[in-house]
Amino acid sequence: MNRQDCVSEKWSSRTIGLIVLPLALALGFLGFLILPVVGLFFAVPLFILSFFFIAAPESRVCRMILRKET
Repeated sequence: MNRQDCVSEKWSSRTIGLIVLPLALALGFLGFLILPVVGLFFAVPLFILSFFFIAAPESRVCRMILRKET
């Protein structure tokens, strides 16, 4: 694994999180209008998933590589 792989890994996880976040917002909004309990039941896990991907920590290998090369 090299420095470029670490950077692309970080961007890919954040991109997935930023794609899932609007889906969670739309599902939550539509679900709240149609069936509030069911809509929130499906939207809350998507919110958690999107924030997990956005705030995902980098792996130990990437931390060591990025620290070593700076």
